[in-house]
Amino acid sequence: MSALVKARAIFVRDARVALAYPANFWGGWFAVAGQVVTFYFIAKLVGSSQSYGIVGHPATYFDYVAVNLAFVRFQGIAVHSFQQAMRGQQMIGTLEVLMATPTSLPLMILSSGLWAFALTIAQVLFFLAIAMSLGLQLGHANVVTTLAFLALTILAMSPIGVLSAASIMIFKQEAPTALLFGGLGTLLAGVLFPVDRLPHWFQAISWLLPITHSLNGMRGAIAGGSLSELAPDALWLCALTVLLGPFSLWAFSRAVRRSKIDGTLGNY
Repeated sequence: MSALVKARAIFVRDARVALAYPANFWGGWFAVAGQVVTFYFIAKLVGSSQSYGIVGHPATYFDYVAVNLAFVRFQGIAVHSFQQAMRGQQMIGTLEVLMATPTSLPLMILSSGLWAFALTIAQVLFFLAIAMSLGLQLGHANVVTTLAFLALTILAMSPIGVLSAASIMIFKQEAPTALLFGGLGTLLAGVLFPVDRLPHWFQAISWLLPITHSLNGMRGAIAGGSLSELAPDALWLCALTVLLGPFSLWAFSRAVRRSKIDGTLGNY
């Protein structure tokens, strides 16, 4: 119960901070609407193709790109939220105080992403609602598979953000993970075009990225696919979660310990 109370307190704190800047908060929602409408008109320039579908279900380009753009947001928020939380605490001078409380490091770092992920889920639903009004077909969606891949996406992406937060503790600068994973995600994970259009060696790199399997699973779930049909993508996300999750928490704890020894915990 103590852990839940602390996690809730961190969530409420982050929510109050976000809502204290209404222009920035509501600007994010307008950006979501603008992105949907922009790609709706771009999709009108692209002809239909079987490669936009998955698990035997055909789809238009708008169906393909709308689902990808909606759920790729989880990668961006995972990469940014954890490191920005630690960076913000450093800059306002509260990180050392927070570290002095009887709160475990895993609880502290993982709770710092709760508000960001909750807001992203709301924005993804808003994105899909606008896309549906413009013609996105969600009538065949498999709810169980969709929720399973949503959970796997968050679990597989979060360790990347925790590793980014670890780099903040050591280098006092934001890591280039946003550029690395943002650029790779857009180019190699099939966000804007199918992966099979890439050269074979690019496809091999794409297969290693968690966002590739996340988007495959989401598109399949939206098309009505079951977990058994999408098992390879689900298993890969599970493997990444099991491997990267404990490692990222260990790396963060080591980074905090080193900063304490160096006396640079609150530096930025």
